[in-house]
Amino acid sequence: MSIQMTDSQRAVVEDRGGSLLVSAAAGSGKTRVLVERLFRRVLGEEQANMDDFLIITYTRASAAELRERIARELGQRMQARPGDRHLQRQLLLVYQADIKTIDSFCTALTRENVHLLEFGGERGLTADFRVLDENEAALLRRRVLPRVLEEFYGDLSPGALQLADSFGFGRDDSRLEELVLDLYNKIQSHAYPDRWLTEQREIWSHMPGDAGETAYGRQLLADLGRKARHWSAMLEQGLVLMAEDDALHKAYSGSFWEVSEQLSRLAEAAAQGWDAAAAQAVGWPRLTAARKCGSPELKDRVKSIWDRAKAEMNAACTILDMTAAEAAEDLRRSAPAMEALLDLCGAFSAAYQQEKLRRNVTDFSDQEHYAVQLLLGEDAAPTDLARVISGRYREVMVDEYQDTNQVQNCIFDAISQGGHNLFTVGDVKQSIYRFRLADPTIFLDKYHAYPDAANAKEGRARKILLSQNFRSRQPVLDAVNYVFESIMSQEMGEIDYGEAERLNFGAGYLPPRGDCETEFHLLGVPINRGGGKPALSRPLAEARFAAERIRQLLDEGYQVTDEETGILRPCRPEDIVILMRSPGPRLRHYTRALTERGIPCGVQEDEDFFATMEVAVVYSLLQILDNPRQDVPLIAVLRSPLMGFTADRLAMIRGRHSAGGFYDAVEASGDEDCQTFLGLMRELRSLAKDLSVQRLIWLLYNRLNILGVFGAMSNGERRRENLIALYEHAKAFEGAGYKGLFGFVSHLRFLLETGEQPAVAAGCASGGVQIMSIHKSKGLEFPIVVLADLNKGFNRMDLQIPVLVHPKLGLGPMYIDLDRRIRYPTIAREAAAARLSREMRAEEMRVLYVGMTRAKEKLIMTASMPSAPKKLGELAVQSSLTDVRGPVPPETVDSAKSMAEWILLPLLRRQDSAALRAQTGLELSGLADTADAPWLVSYHDGTLYGEAPALPAPEMDAGEESPALPVDREALDYVYPHQKSVYTPTKLTVTQLKGREKDQEIAENTLQPYTRSSFAAPRFLSGQRPLTADQRGTAMHLVLQYLPLDGSAQETVDRLLARRLLTPEQAEAVDVGAIDRYLASSLAEELRHAERLEQEFCFSLLVPAGMYYPELGEEDEVLLQGVVDLYAVTDGKVTVVDFKTDRVTEWTLPEKVAQYRPQLEAYSGALEKILDKPVARRVLYFLHTGQAIDV
Repeated sequence: MSIQMTDSQRAVVEDRGGSLLVSAAAGSGKTRVLVERLFRRVLGEEQANMDDFLIITYTRASAAELRERIARELGQRMQARPGDRHLQRQLLLVYQADIKTIDSFCTALTRENVHLLEFGGERGLTADFRVLDENEAALLRRRVLPRVLEEFYGDLSPGALQLADSFGFGRDDSRLEELVLDLYNKIQSHAYPDRWLTEQREIWSHMPGDAGETAYGRQLLADLGRKARHWSAMLEQGLVLMAEDDALHKAYSGSFWEVSEQLSRLAEAAAQGWDAAAAQAVGWPRLTAARKCGSPELKDRVKSIWDRAKAEMNAACTILDMTAAEAAEDLRRSAPAMEALLDLCGAFSAAYQQEKLRRNVTDFSDQEHYAVQLLLGEDAAPTDLARVISGRYREVMVDEYQDTNQVQNCIFDAISQGGHNLFTVGDVKQSIYRFRLADPTIFLDKYHAYPDAANAKEGRARKILLSQNFRSRQPVLDAVNYVFESIMSQEMGEIDYGEAERLNFGAGYLPPRGDCETEFHLLGVPINRGGGKPALSRPLAEARFAAERIRQLLDEGYQVTDEETGILRPCRPEDIVILMRSPGPRLRHYTRALTERGIPCGVQEDEDFFATMEVAVVYSLLQILDNPRQDVPLIAVLRSPLMGFTADRLAMIRGRHSAGGFYDAVEASGDEDCQTFLGLMRELRSLAKDLSVQRLIWLLYNRLNILGVFGAMSNGERRRENLIALYEHAKAFEGAGYKGLFGFVSHLRFLLETGEQPAVAAGCASGGVQIMSIHKSKGLEFPIVVLADLNKGFNRMDLQIPVLVHPKLGLGPMYIDLDRRIRYPTIAREAAAARLSREMRAEEMRVLYVGMTRAKEKLIMTASMPSAPKKLGELAVQSSLTDVRGPVPPETVDSAKSMAEWILLPLLRRQDSAALRAQTGLELSGLADTADAPWLVSYHDGTLYGEAPALPAPEMDAGEESPALPVDREALDYVYPHQKSVYTPTKLTVTQLKGREKDQEIAENTLQPYTRSSFAAPRFLSGQRPLTADQRGTAMHLVLQYLPLDGSAQETVDRLLARRLLTPEQAEAVDVGAIDRYLASSLAEELRHAERLEQEFCFSLLVPAGMYYPELGEEDEVLLQGVVDLYAVTDGKVTVVDFKTDRVTEWTLPEKVAQYRPQLEAYSGALEKILDKPVARRVLYFLHTGQAIDV
């Protein structure tokens, strides 16, 4: 069977005699080439057998698909050669061939050779061991760790005490637990985790006295030098720009030149060492006013370069505020705690291992580490077993090699004759699983080190590049190449996107057409003037735009190539996919928007398992079988489709018996439905005593027809899968040695609280436009791709944990000064954060690459941006400083906050992006000519998508009359007159009536600016925790409540402390001086002469709802509740006083008064109604400043 191949593909198929690395770009047919290479060796001159090869894939689905593909092609070749006995044999062997995942290979290897493993104790594994799933392993780790911590606390060394004091702060030791688990999980990608812990301990126990001699210092100095060189070059570029204007050049050039030279010297000094860099000061003189500048626009551009350079370099140079010795001293002081953490992690690892051996179980990482133990000796040389396995295979083929980690790479080398017969294929630009501990540097190191196959010596490792794309049309490839040539580099992306990495068009089989331009649509979302909160839902507006564009494609019959016939046909919803980085929070917006446009959609993202109705109901049912006196789960079960109690019925049951819990109310009711339910509960609870959890769940499914009830609902098949998954999880729970309903309910509660969930069979989309994450789309292709939500901020939450972990740099802790009670980052943390941040950005860049390369016919990209014109202006200025034919500087790329900004940086330099530049008011020169590969670039007003679109009336065929049906127009047009009341709370507290809303827009998963913060010893060590600001305020108000106006603050505090109304911590927190200042004030003197005075006066009052909800009518009422700090009656008039413990200044005082005015007005209105007396004076008394403000 003849298969046409390119020269590169043929070279891959025919190359022999050494390790071969194939760098296969997206859509280059790597699987096809792998299969053809296998067939060439099996059916060619070698006449090898299928079981002579080990083929490793990274998912079971991929392994099954590959085996099926090989079998199918063997069958096709059999039709051409029916008498070939060797071919017949291969058809039988294909289902015995080793085509498997790395986990499957390691598990089989361990089972076959478990007797060779050394466990160093009485217990060891037997061949019938069981592999824990991720949830079981997590639960077991959580059970082992507290025992390890008990031993840790029982014998606290100075370093252990420092660790507990520094990183265990909180109400319990949960933060320390998370720290240990995080470190343990991250080191599992190392071939020898215990050795890594030992090496790190050695580093921390012998920290040099010069920070510049540490790996952390070298990393930071290298970063500083790179930034200095970048901004020196940018300032020089500013000098070139200002040469166009004499006045501007005269005013600014001296300062620009001076600082540019200083930055160049700083870069040179950073290469010499820490103190040399610290000695090279960089001054930023004040720029001279350019009064006669001929171009204000040019002046703004040049000034923005200066401002950004100053901000960036000042931030970068903060590491030099400490000398090398001071920075090293912080590391030495942190060392005891870090050594203790490493020891604690090692102790936990050993205890966890022993517990697994006791249960005769392993987890996934064990399989790989046991394989390394079996295949490599102490000197890392292959064992006899490794040599036997190496001799078993002619070649070891590894697919998706870019997602390998260090331990897996050791295994591959051990079983492939030291890598001599190792065939690896992958694309490092599609390595997007670093969060699963994949290490793309393994692929990159070989990619850079191996010569091209054409130049490699016999028997030496070599590489072949496959860059021809057979998936996508030319406009899609042009767009991908343009973006990544501009932004991907060794510094930002871990690989240069050069000529060898470009995607070349190879899909000549596609019918020619000229309407496949790549589209980029930016929605500008306005910001409220009062703050940073968007005036409308940005995700929903973008979703509605995407739905509108999809509707246009469907209505106009946009053509796509039919997979079966190869000819063009109108697109269908199934041809379109919406890809997002993290669809979860956005799914509801996109499904809603598509529904509004009448477009069917199917979601291929995992839903929240415990949030589904069926699982939530069964979980609640298990809770009340364990303990029926739990109101929330009890009501959930009664209200569910299983029991059918209505909300009105539940209210009636509660109304008849208000005392006790809801179960008491059900018991007190003599009605038939309640008695039937109670009888069912007694029966099931009796059975639950003797049944295993899995049998109990299956009994519930049968007894209550749970599978039938939920299976009959919409999306019933998926609901049944969820219920079966819950049953299977119970089965696995008990298979792991756990027993009892209470234990299972507790386990489910743990999963719910930690956000984990059992594995559920992947559901298929129900048809229509598909919505999925970019990660899930990897390996797939779609005629039309809508790449949406591109302005989602990069996730930097992983950089906020107390101790960062980098596989090469090691630990990066905060420095904790227990005496001064402050903490700040050490240089180890700064270095680890900088490296991890760059690696995360590189990963995000590869995610974008995967998303863009899924498109076959058309790529549409969308983003929504608050304050878009302003942001576009900033990006345009940055973009204008580089050659339109060259890449964007890595430091500029690094400053981007989202994928959209990465795309916009080069896009704004193109002639076809005039619609975006028009929003900035800037005129950029030297734009790139894009006539040969145009984009469709548009800017849209996001407010146009704030409301749902009106659906058009259905079209009727000519001459067709609508059937006359009786229609009750009055009923259809009926609008419930009290709809707004439905959403209005029935109770309102006065503290809710602050006069302003929090207008700060919530940053999406972005790292907040670091501030030095105080901390406390952990409660489990000190027996106490620091009081929050609210708690201190409560203590102050308690003293004021019992304070006699003729007494003293300290006497009141002592009295309350003796009566145990105040704790010692609260008493210490009371600001006695502020209260004494109040007693000496004119306000207190006036209050002493009052006829009547009450403190902490509580009230509940029905008031017209319209007072606080203007949209409601006068007939509606709400219950207003509050506590008046103090009121006094003098001459029949009331004075209201509200004490505030806020820290205020003369600048913030007006804002605070405005904030609390609605509260005082509410207090006044309530008192006037209750006392039937007018309020003559309203006073806010700020204890911090001793000011009494009349409101």
